[in-house]
Amino acid sequence: MNSSPAPKRANGGDTATSPSTPSPPPKKIIKARAGDSPLSDHDRDPNPEEKAVDPTHAADKAEEGEGEEEKNDPLRTIEIEEIGDDEEMQTIDLPDRGPALVFGASCAQGRAVIEGLTEHGYGPIYGATRDIKTCDARYAQDVLDVTLVQLDLTDVQALEKVLSETRATSIFLVSTTDMPTGNGDRADFGFQSAEDVECDTIKTFFDTLVKVFKADGLSRHVVFSALDNVKSICYSGGGDPWIEPLEDGSICPHYSAKGRAGEYAMELLKDINGLTLTLLTLPFFHSNFLGFATPLPNEGNTQWTISACFGDNSAIDMLSVSDLSYIVPELFDEPTVYGGRNIRASAERITMEEVADEFSDLFGKDVLYNPLTPKEMAQLPIPAAGCMAQMCQFLGDPRSAHDIEGTASVMFPRKPQLFRDWLLINSDNKAFEEVGLSIDPKELTTVTVFGASGLQGTSVVKGLLTDTRKHYQVRATTRHLDGAHAQVLLAMDPERVTLVQADFESVESCAAAVDGADGAFLATDFFEGASEHVVDEHHARNIIDACEASHTVRHVVFSTMEYIEEINKKLVPDEGEERREEKAGESDRIDIRARAAAYARTKKLSCTFVLMPCYSEMFYKLLMPQLVVDEGTGEERAIMTVPTKGDTKVMCMSVDDLGPAVASIFDSYQVYAGHEIGLVTEFVSVKEMTDILADAYIAQTKGEGDEKSVEMKEIPMERWIEQKDTYMKDFGEMFKYLSHSGAVRKRHSVAKTMNLLPETKPFKKWVEQNKDKTQFRQSSGCDDPVGGVRLVYCDAAETKSLRSLG
Repeated sequence: MNSSPAPKRANGGDTATSPSTPSPPPKKIIKARAGDSPLSDHDRDPNPEEKAVDPTHAADKAEEGEGEEEKNDPLRTIEIEEIGDDEEMQTIDLPDRGPALVFGASCAQGRAVIEGLTEHGYGPIYGATRDIKTCDARYAQDVLDVTLVQLDLTDVQALEKVLSETRATSIFLVSTTDMPTGNGDRADFGFQSAEDVECDTIKTFFDTLVKVFKADGLSRHVVFSALDNVKSICYSGGGDPWIEPLEDGSICPHYSAKGRAGEYAMELLKDINGLTLTLLTLPFFHSNFLGFATPLPNEGNTQWTISACFGDNSAIDMLSVSDLSYIVPELFDEPTVYGGRNIRASAERITMEEVADEFSDLFGKDVLYNPLTPKEMAQLPIPAAGCMAQMCQFLGDPRSAHDIEGTASVMFPRKPQLFRDWLLINSDNKAFEEVGLSIDPKELTTVTVFGASGLQGTSVVKGLLTDTRKHYQVRATTRHLDGAHAQVLLAMDPERVTLVQADFESVESCAAAVDGADGAFLATDFFEGASEHVVDEHHARNIIDACEASHTVRHVVFSTMEYIEEINKKLVPDEGEERREEKAGESDRIDIRARAAAYARTKKLSCTFVLMPCYSEMFYKLLMPQLVVDEGTGEERAIMTVPTKGDTKVMCMSVDDLGPAVASIFDSYQVYAGHEIGLVTEFVSVKEMTDILADAYIAQTKGEGDEKSVEMKEIPMERWIEQKDTYMKDFGEMFKYLSHSGAVRKRHSVAKTMNLLPETKPFKKWVEQNKDKTQFRQSSGCDDPVGGVRLVYCDAAETKSLRSLG
């Protein structure tokens, strides 16, 4: 074991008016986006106090210092600017899941949870923090739309008031351990005492919760951010503990405090009908590599080492703080599933050698892992070094293992963030810069667009060419350089578009297509019929392999889709293998993208995965009225066939918006590395769509001097799909799957789409803006591109059909 000393570390309002009807936070105008999103883990204080705090909750230590006035008024909020009558703000239609209360609102965990709760439709959201005047607290209020509550958990009277008056039914609790630094600060206050104080504070919280519940009878669900009771685990086998205690007998006090309190709370609430508790036991956060686990340089800055006592080649469970924005709302959404359970979260289990390799690959430096003994680590010049050594020893032991599959099940169908993606996102963090780790900030300006002649590819080419932030050069792939589609692409900007002949059957041909490119966009457009760019899973793998082997490609944007076969297995496990195979066969072409994306995740590639919803353009074909003539009477009518269950909400967005979104991702690709972004402009019902399109059709025919009414005909979904031609039948199948599953819908976020596309429009406004365009007019029959072909409506029996008449 290498016992060399570690390198020297661089220095681095108003109260609620009524307990029964608390006032929700007023809407605000966000004048500027915060520089660092809480989901990026860019949340470390550049000048932290020299205090040892819980490393797994490293950013969770709120600053102290509250006045007597604030103590007496725990629901005090900061004055904000409300929207004026003449100002318009686009709203997002979300389900109302009720009020939520988040303790630690100004810490990394709290902010991630708040963002997730907001996207899931919880509200109003109250955020409790010790000091509401900090920048992090202002971020929670001004950007995340939180009503701030100034509160110290040790103030039982204020806690009781907050629980009663907010009437929050979903509560997230995170606490920190105020440990001594070991440098003389509070020398009379030992580690065991710190553990006892935190444990007692958490116990008091749950005792107060029970008291409030007995008074108001309001059901509540608490998700407690917990850690393992390491001391109990170490003594569980009898005899001496396998981790040596500190001088005061404590073992991992910052872990054991939460572990003990979690056990107490589980026992306390187990028989109280109406109070639900879920323990969320967390592993080692990726953000610890911005703190005590940062690689440190030698004197010549030729080698960097991560010095810790995780053991030799021991795999460590890790998680990104940002994933709490998905995990915690899911736990709240399913109280009957997760209530009374201990969820041991983990995204991956990797060794410190693998971590060091990721650092080396990204920064181009020699980064090594230096495995210390616990005694060696306890001598490092870091706060509470002995406690940190105990923690690392525990995390490197198999007895600390977490549940990766269980975490994936909670997050399904989303994917957790991996360390390599977290590292790229945070590669410009000040903590790395201070120790000499930085990467060449070269701009990404040349992009190869695979499938450039398809709807998505064409949109991306346009989006890159019209982007005002960078002057992109585009390499558009095609099999026929002189084809009509290729010439349309070239005509967009002959000086910036280069046509590249590519055969997706050949990895070498794909490699030539990305030669010299900084980025690549890939879409496997299965539903484009017989277009030349259709690629199957094998072709997608060839492109992915070519991008990984490239010496120039730094980022790939992959347009993928939901894995319908996987969703069927998760959501309908009792249907039987035969029925699942039937569904899988129906949706196999949809699943091609998902399987290819899963393959990309196994590669050493920086990727962003975007999921498109139903195209707004496609609803012209699927739902627009059809001009028909009754064979018996000769009467001309406009018929709109609509699938039953017209109240079903469907995701939609114009495919034209994909290009600007992809350009925004390439503009800031480090921020979006490893992210999966489900694009959607609006969740709109089929009935709402038909009404909007019918109104547009009537307006068009009226403008042509031949106004027609529209008749609605409801038919079963299967018959509705069967009536479509081959091209639209594929899209109809996709429509069916994308409209029925909550697991699909929850992957798509209007808020994240708006971040990329602040000017995008909801479906109604989009139709209004596009109804005069040629594509719309041809789809509605106002400009008939095929010489006056009319559809005939035959009303001969129960089954009604539409057929063409020359």
